[in-house]
Amino acid sequence: IARKQQEQAKQEHEQAKQQRPKKRRTRSESDIRRIDEERRRRYVPIDKVKNVAKVNKVKNTDTFGVDEHIVKILTAANIKLDEELASQLPTWDDIVSMYGDKPIIHGLETCQTYRDTVVPADRMLGPAGIFNTGTNLLFELMKANCNIKEARTSTTHREPKRNGMRFQPPWGKHNPPSNYRDQHVAKFWGEGINQTAFFPVVMIKDFYHWAGSQCRHSYTTWWDHDKDRCPNLVDTWNRPSRTTVKFGRGQLHYDSILDLWNKYYQEWEEQTFPHLTTRYEDLLFHGEEVTKIACDCVGGAFTTNFAYVEGSAKENGLPIHNGANGLIKALLQYGKSANRLSGFTDRDRLYASKTLDSDLVNRYGYSAPPLPT
Repeated sequence: IARKQQEQAKQEHEQAKQQRPKKRRTRSESDIRRIDEERRRRYVPIDKVKNVAKVNKVKNTDTFGVDEHIVKILTAANIKLDEELASQLPTWDDIVSMYGDKPIIHGLETCQTYRDTVVPADRMLGPAGIFNTGTNLLFELMKANCNIKEARTSTTHREPKRNGMRFQPPWGKHNPPSNYRDQHVAKFWGEGINQTAFFPVVMIKDFYHWAGSQCRHSYTTWWDHDKDRCPNLVDTWNRPSRTTVKFGRGQLHYDSILDLWNKYYQEWEEQTFPHLTTRYEDLLFHGEEVTKIACDCVGGAFTTNFAYVEGSAKENGLPIHNGANGLIKALLQYGKSANRLSGFTDRDRLYASKTLDSDLVNRYGYSAPPLPT
Protein backbone atom coordinates (compact mmCIF):
# COMPACT_ATOMS: atom_id res chain seq x y z
CA ILE A 1 0.00 0.00 0.00
CA ALA A 2 2.82 2.38 0.89
CA ARG A 3 4.56 1.62 -2.40
CA LYS A 4 1.37 2.37 -4.36
CA GLN A 5 0.90 5.62 -2.47
CA GLN A 6 4.48 6.64 -3.33
CA GLU A 7 3.98 5.84 -7.02
CA GLN A 8 0.68 7.72 -7.10
CA ALA A 9 2.26 10.75 -5.42
CA LYS A 10 5.11 10.66 -7.93
CA GLN A 11 2.69 10.55 -10.88
CA GLU A 12 0.68 13.45 -9.47
CA HIS A 13 3.88 15.43 -9.01
CA GLU A 14 4.93 14.79 -12.64
CA GLN A 15 1.49 15.79 -13.94
CA ALA A 16 1.53 19.00 -11.93
CA LYS A 17 5.02 19.73 -13.18
CA GLN A 18 3.92 19.34 -16.82
CA GLN A 19 0.85 21.51 -16.31
CA ARG A 20 2.81 24.25 -14.58
CA PRO A 21 3.27 27.24 -16.99
CA LYS A 22 6.85 27.59 -18.14
CA LYS A 23 8.60 30.79 -17.26
CA ARG A 24 9.74 32.58 -20.39
CA ARG A 25 13.17 34.06 -20.07
CA THR A 26 13.21 37.69 -21.09
CA ARG A 27 16.36 39.56 -22.01
CA SER A 28 17.17 42.73 -20.16
CA GLU A 29 18.16 45.91 -21.97
CA SER A 30 21.76 45.37 -20.87
CA ASP A 31 21.69 41.84 -22.38
CA ILE A 32 20.36 43.20 -25.67
CA ARG A 33 23.03 45.92 -25.80
CA ARG A 34 25.73 43.36 -25.01
CA ILE A 35 24.53 40.99 -27.79
CA ASP A 36 24.32 43.81 -30.35
CA GLU A 37 27.80 44.98 -29.40
CA GLU A 38 29.13 41.43 -29.78
CA ARG A 39 27.55 41.15 -33.24
CA ARG A 40 29.05 44.46 -34.32
CA ARG A 41 32.46 43.38 -33.02
CA ARG A 42 32.35 40.01 -34.79
CA TYR A 43 31.09 41.24 -38.12
CA VAL A 44 32.90 44.55 -38.46
CA PRO A 45 33.98 45.15 -42.11
CA ILE A 46 37.71 45.10 -42.71
CA ASP A 47 37.72 48.74 -43.91
CA LYS A 48 36.12 49.84 -40.60
CA VAL A 49 38.75 48.24 -38.37
CA LYS A 50 40.62 51.02 -36.59
CA ASN A 51 43.91 49.18 -36.10
CA VAL A 52 44.30 47.91 -39.66
CA ALA A 53 47.95 47.06 -38.97
CA LYS A 54 46.78 44.00 -37.05
CA VAL A 55 45.47 42.50 -40.30
CA ASN A 56 49.02 42.55 -41.73
CA LYS A 57 47.95 43.71 -45.18
CA VAL A 58 50.53 42.97 -47.86
CA LYS A 59 51.86 45.52 -50.33
CA ASN A 60 53.37 43.37 -53.14
CA THR A 61 55.76 46.08 -54.28
CA ASP A 62 57.90 43.48 -56.06
CA THR A 63 55.71 41.90 -58.77
CA PHE A 64 58.26 39.45 -60.27
CA GLY A 65 56.96 40.27 -63.76
CA VAL A 66 53.32 39.34 -62.96
CA ASP A 67 50.70 41.48 -64.72
CA GLU A 68 49.26 44.29 -62.62
CA HIS A 69 45.71 42.88 -62.90
CA ILE A 70 46.72 39.63 -61.19
CA VAL A 71 48.86 41.45 -58.62
CA LYS A 72 45.80 43.53 -57.71
CA ILE A 73 43.73 40.37 -57.16
CA LEU A 74 46.39 38.82 -54.91
CA THR A 75 46.87 42.04 -52.93
CA ALA A 76 43.13 42.41 -52.34
CA ALA A 77 43.14 38.83 -51.00
CA ASN A 78 46.13 39.68 -48.76
CA ILE A 79 48.36 37.12 -50.52
CA LYS A 80 52.09 37.77 -50.62
CA LEU A 81 53.56 37.29 -54.07
CA ASP A 82 56.92 35.56 -54.34
CA GLU A 83 59.06 34.25 -57.17
CA GLU A 84 57.80 30.67 -56.87
CA LEU A 85 54.15 31.69 -57.00
CA ALA A 86 54.83 34.12 -59.85
CA SER A 87 56.28 31.32 -61.97
CA GLN A 88 53.06 29.28 -61.63
CA LEU A 89 50.45 31.96 -62.29
CA PRO A 90 48.73 32.33 -65.67
CA THR A 91 49.43 35.39 -67.76
CA TRP A 92 46.81 38.08 -68.22
CA ASP A 93 46.91 37.38 -71.97
CA ASP A 94 45.90 33.76 -71.26
CA ILE A 95 42.92 34.95 -69.22
CA VAL A 96 41.82 37.53 -71.79
CA SER A 97 42.02 34.97 -74.58
CA MET A 98 39.47 32.79 -72.73
CA TYR A 99 37.13 35.34 -71.16
CA GLY A 100 37.82 38.74 -72.69
CA ASP A 101 39.22 41.79 -70.90
CA LYS A 102 35.96 42.98 -69.32
CA PRO A 103 33.29 41.32 -67.17
CA ILE A 104 29.96 40.32 -68.70
CA ILE A 105 26.92 41.27 -66.64
CA HIS A 106 23.39 40.96 -68.00
CA GLY A 107 20.29 42.51 -66.45
CA LEU A 108 21.63 45.97 -65.62
CA GLU A 109 18.51 47.49 -67.16
CA THR A 110 16.46 45.98 -64.31
CA CYS A 111 18.38 47.80 -61.55
CA GLN A 112 16.36 51.02 -61.79
CA THR A 113 13.10 49.06 -61.76
CA TYR A 114 14.19 47.34 -58.56
CA ARG A 115 15.19 50.58 -56.85
CA ASP A 116 11.91 52.21 -57.90
CA THR A 117 9.71 49.41 -56.58
CA VAL A 118 11.51 48.32 -53.37
CA VAL A 119 12.14 50.83 -50.59
CA PRO A 120 15.76 50.93 -49.33
CA ALA A 121 15.00 49.32 -45.95
CA ASP A 122 13.45 46.28 -47.66
CA ARG A 123 16.21 45.72 -50.25
CA MET A 124 18.22 42.49 -50.13
CA LEU A 125 20.80 40.94 -52.45
CA GLY A 126 22.30 37.47 -52.65
CA PRO A 127 23.59 34.76 -55.01
CA ALA A 128 21.68 32.21 -57.10
CA GLY A 129 22.88 29.58 -59.56
CA ILE A 130 23.43 25.89 -60.02
CA PHE A 131 25.97 24.06 -57.85
CA ASN A 132 29.68 24.87 -58.25
CA THR A 133 29.25 28.30 -59.83
CA GLY A 134 30.69 30.53 -57.11
CA THR A 135 27.55 31.40 -55.15
CA ASN A 136 29.39 31.19 -51.82
CA LEU A 137 32.21 33.35 -53.16
CA LEU A 138 29.74 36.03 -54.27
CA PHE A 139 28.10 36.04 -50.85
CA GLU A 140 31.44 36.45 -49.07
CA LEU A 141 32.53 39.29 -51.37
CA MET A 142 29.23 41.14 -51.13
CA LYS A 143 29.03 40.65 -47.37
CA ALA A 144 32.52 42.10 -46.89
CA ASN A 145 32.31 44.99 -49.35
CA CYS A 146 28.71 46.18 -49.80
CA ASN A 147 26.34 47.78 -47.33
CA ILE A 148 22.69 48.75 -47.80
CA LYS A 149 22.71 51.19 -44.89
CA GLU A 150 18.94 51.24 -44.46
CA ALA A 151 18.97 47.47 -43.83
CA ARG A 152 20.29 48.10 -40.31
CA THR A 153 16.88 49.41 -39.23
CA SER A 154 14.78 47.11 -41.41
CA THR A 155 11.77 45.40 -39.84
CA THR A 156 11.36 42.90 -42.71
CA HIS A 157 14.73 41.14 -42.70
CA ARG A 158 17.92 40.85 -40.68
CA GLU A 159 21.37 39.53 -41.58
CA PRO A 160 24.42 38.87 -39.34
CA LYS A 161 26.02 42.11 -40.54
CA ARG A 162 22.65 43.84 -41.00
CA ASN A 163 23.75 45.11 -44.40
CA GLY A 164 21.15 43.49 -46.70
CA MET A 165 23.59 40.89 -48.07
CA ARG A 166 22.03 37.44 -47.77
CA PHE A 167 23.39 33.92 -48.20
CA GLN A 168 20.70 32.90 -50.70
CA PRO A 169 17.24 33.79 -52.07
CA PRO A 170 14.38 32.92 -49.73
CA TRP A 171 13.34 30.21 -52.24
CA GLY A 172 16.83 28.59 -52.23
CA LYS A 173 19.83 29.59 -54.31
CA HIS A 174 20.14 26.42 -56.41
CA ASN A 175 16.43 25.89 -57.09
CA PRO A 176 15.13 26.72 -60.61
CA PRO A 177 13.25 30.04 -60.39
CA SER A 178 10.05 29.28 -62.30
CA ASN A 179 8.65 26.71 -59.86
CA TYR A 180 10.31 27.94 -56.67
CA ARG A 181 10.20 31.74 -56.47
CA ASP A 182 7.07 32.70 -54.49
CA GLN A 183 6.23 28.99 -54.25
CA HIS A 184 8.83 27.60 -51.85
CA VAL A 185 10.52 28.69 -48.62
CA ALA A 186 14.13 27.63 -48.09
CA LYS A 187 15.05 26.02 -44.78
CA PHE A 188 17.89 28.50 -44.27
CA TRP A 189 17.43 32.25 -44.60
CA GLY A 190 13.96 31.79 -46.12
CA GLU A 191 11.34 32.06 -43.40
CA GLY A 192 9.38 35.33 -43.26
CA ILE A 193 11.21 36.99 -46.17
CA ASN A 194 9.38 38.92 -48.90
CA GLN A 195 10.54 37.00 -51.96
CA THR A 196 9.67 39.73 -54.47
CA ALA A 197 11.89 42.18 -52.57
CA PHE A 198 14.96 39.95 -52.95
CA PHE A 199 17.43 40.77 -55.76
CA PRO A 200 19.34 37.70 -57.00
CA VAL A 201 22.72 37.80 -58.71
CA VAL A 202 22.84 34.62 -60.81
CA MET A 203 26.21 32.92 -61.25
CA ILE A 204 27.12 30.95 -64.37
CA LYS A 205 30.35 29.10 -65.18
CA ASP A 206 31.82 27.90 -68.48
CA PHE A 207 30.26 24.48 -69.03
CA TYR A 208 33.56 22.65 -69.56
CA HIS A 209 35.06 23.96 -66.32
CA TRP A 210 31.73 23.48 -64.53
CA ALA A 211 31.62 19.80 -65.57
CA GLY A 212 35.06 19.37 -63.99
CA SER A 213 33.79 20.99 -60.81
CA GLN A 214 30.85 18.58 -60.77
CA CYS A 215 33.30 15.69 -61.02
CA ARG A 216 35.04 16.93 -57.88
CA HIS A 217 31.87 17.79 -55.94
CA SER A 218 28.61 16.51 -57.41
CA TYR A 219 26.39 17.66 -54.51
CA THR A 220 22.82 16.39 -55.11
CA THR A 221 23.44 15.45 -58.75
CA TRP A 222 23.61 11.79 -59.80
CA TRP A 223 24.73 10.30 -63.10
CA ASP A 224 26.90 7.41 -64.25
CA HIS A 225 30.50 8.41 -63.57
CA ASP A 226 33.45 7.68 -61.32
CA LYS A 227 36.84 9.24 -60.65
CA ASP A 228 38.32 7.63 -63.78
CA ARG A 229 35.33 8.37 -66.06
CA CYS A 230 34.17 11.93 -65.62
CA PRO A 231 32.31 13.92 -66.83
CA ASN A 232 31.22 10.88 -68.88
CA LEU A 233 28.53 12.80 -70.80
CA VAL A 234 27.88 9.75 -73.01
CA ASP A 235 28.59 6.05 -72.68
CA THR A 236 30.57 3.86 -75.10
CA TRP A 237 27.49 3.64 -77.35
CA ASN A 238 27.19 7.46 -77.39
CA ARG A 239 24.05 7.41 -75.27
CA PRO A 240 23.73 10.41 -72.92
CA SER A 241 24.27 9.67 -69.23
CA ARG A 242 20.87 10.25 -67.65
CA THR A 243 21.10 12.73 -64.76
CA THR A 244 18.96 13.21 -61.66
CA VAL A 245 19.08 16.34 -59.50
CA LYS A 246 17.50 16.81 -56.10
CA PHE A 247 16.19 20.33 -55.61
CA GLY A 248 14.23 21.73 -52.68
CA ARG A 249 10.93 19.96 -53.29
CA GLY A 250 11.98 16.86 -55.18
CA GLN A 251 13.92 15.45 -58.10
CA LEU A 252 14.17 16.50 -61.72
CA HIS A 253 15.59 14.38 -64.54
CA TYR A 254 17.81 15.42 -67.44
CA ASP A 255 19.42 13.74 -70.43
CA SER A 256 22.89 14.58 -69.08
CA ILE A 257 24.66 17.14 -66.92
CA LEU A 258 25.05 19.19 -70.09
CA ASP A 259 21.27 19.12 -70.53
CA LEU A 260 21.00 20.26 -66.89
CA TRP A 261 23.33 23.22 -67.56
CA ASN A 262 21.42 24.18 -70.71
CA LYS A 263 17.92 24.02 -69.22
CA TYR A 264 18.83 25.61 -65.90
CA TYR A 265 20.22 28.76 -67.51
CA GLN A 266 17.66 28.83 -70.31
CA GLU A 267 15.06 29.07 -67.54
CA TRP A 268 16.88 31.97 -65.92
CA GLU A 269 17.08 33.75 -69.27
CA GLU A 270 13.28 33.65 -69.43
CA GLN A 271 12.77 35.43 -66.10
CA THR A 272 11.53 39.03 -66.26
CA PHE A 273 11.83 40.07 -62.60
CA PRO A 274 14.88 42.20 -61.66
CA HIS A 275 18.13 40.25 -61.38
CA LEU A 276 21.69 40.20 -62.70
CA THR A 277 23.61 37.32 -64.26
CA THR A 278 27.39 37.25 -64.34
CA ARG A 279 30.16 34.72 -64.78
CA TYR A 280 32.12 33.01 -62.04
CA GLU A 281 35.25 33.81 -64.02
CA ASP A 282 34.43 37.54 -63.80
CA LEU A 283 34.06 37.27 -60.03
CA LEU A 284 37.48 35.64 -59.95
CA PHE A 285 39.34 37.99 -62.30
CA HIS A 286 37.26 41.20 -61.94
CA GLY A 287 35.93 40.75 -58.41
CA GLU A 288 36.03 44.37 -57.34
CA GLU A 289 34.34 45.68 -60.48
CA VAL A 290 31.58 43.03 -60.46
CA THR A 291 30.73 43.43 -56.78
CA LYS A 292 30.67 47.23 -57.07
CA ILE A 293 28.25 47.07 -60.01
CA ALA A 294 25.98 44.67 -58.09
CA CYS A 295 26.16 46.87 -54.98
CA ASP A 296 25.34 50.03 -56.94
CA CYS A 297 22.46 48.19 -58.62
CA VAL A 298 20.54 47.85 -55.34
CA GLY A 299 21.55 51.26 -54.00
CA GLY A 300 24.21 50.01 -51.60
CA ALA A 301 27.37 51.77 -50.41
CA PHE A 302 30.53 50.10 -51.70
CA THR A 303 33.69 49.89 -49.63
CA THR A 304 36.68 52.14 -50.27
CA ASN A 305 39.03 49.31 -49.29
CA PHE A 306 38.02 46.23 -51.31
CA ALA A 307 38.85 42.91 -49.67
CA TYR A 308 38.84 39.66 -51.65
CA VAL A 309 37.44 37.28 -49.05
CA GLU A 310 36.85 33.74 -50.28
CA GLY A 311 36.03 32.39 -46.85
CA SER A 312 36.27 34.12 -43.51
CA ALA A 313 37.38 32.99 -40.12
CA LYS A 314 37.30 35.20 -37.05
CA GLU A 315 40.08 35.90 -34.64
CA ASN A 316 39.82 38.69 -32.09
CA GLY A 317 36.95 40.12 -34.10
CA LEU A 318 39.07 40.67 -37.22
CA PRO A 319 38.50 38.97 -40.56
CA ILE A 320 41.23 36.53 -41.55
CA HIS A 321 41.71 35.67 -45.21
CA ASN A 322 41.87 31.92 -44.86
CA GLY A 323 40.77 31.45 -48.50
CA ALA A 324 44.20 32.28 -49.88
CA ASN A 325 45.02 28.75 -50.97
CA GLY A 326 41.58 28.45 -52.60
CA LEU A 327 42.12 31.62 -54.57
CA ILE A 328 45.52 30.56 -55.87
CA LYS A 329 44.13 27.16 -56.82
CA ALA A 330 41.26 28.84 -58.68
CA LEU A 331 43.63 31.18 -60.55
CA LEU A 332 45.67 28.20 -61.69
CA GLN A 333 42.60 26.11 -62.54
CA TYR A 334 40.57 28.69 -64.47
CA GLY A 335 43.39 30.84 -65.81
CA LYS A 336 44.93 28.14 -68.01
CA SER A 337 43.09 26.76 -71.03
CA ALA A 338 44.84 23.39 -70.76
CA ASN A 339 42.70 22.57 -67.69
CA ARG A 340 39.40 23.20 -69.45
CA LEU A 341 38.96 19.80 -71.06
CA SER A 342 40.36 17.69 -68.24
CA GLY A 343 38.59 14.31 -68.16
CA PHE A 344 36.67 14.83 -71.41
CA THR A 345 36.83 11.94 -73.86
CA ASP A 346 36.51 12.48 -77.61
CA ARG A 347 32.94 11.18 -77.33
CA ASP A 348 32.19 13.75 -74.62
CA ARG A 349 33.63 16.57 -76.71
CA LEU A 350 31.67 15.62 -79.81
CA TYR A 351 28.46 15.34 -77.82
CA ALA A 352 29.07 18.73 -76.19
CA SER A 353 29.79 20.41 -79.51
CA LYS A 354 26.40 19.29 -80.84
CA THR A 355 24.31 19.72 -77.68
CA LEU A 356 25.63 22.77 -75.84
CA ASP A 357 23.31 25.80 -76.20
CA SER A 358 25.28 28.07 -78.55
CA ASP A 359 23.15 31.11 -77.67
CA LEU A 360 24.12 30.79 -74.00
CA VAL A 361 27.76 30.19 -74.88
CA ASN A 362 27.89 33.30 -77.09
CA ARG A 363 25.87 35.47 -74.72
CA TYR A 364 28.34 34.86 -71.92
CA GLY A 365 31.46 35.12 -74.01
CA TYR A 366 32.62 31.52 -73.81
CA SER A 367 34.37 29.94 -76.77
CA ALA A 368 33.94 26.45 -78.19
CA PRO A 369 37.03 24.28 -77.80
CA PRO A 370 38.49 22.65 -80.90
CA LEU A 371 36.96 19.36 -81.94
CA PRO A 372 39.01 16.19 -81.50
CA THR A 373 40.96 15.13 -84.57
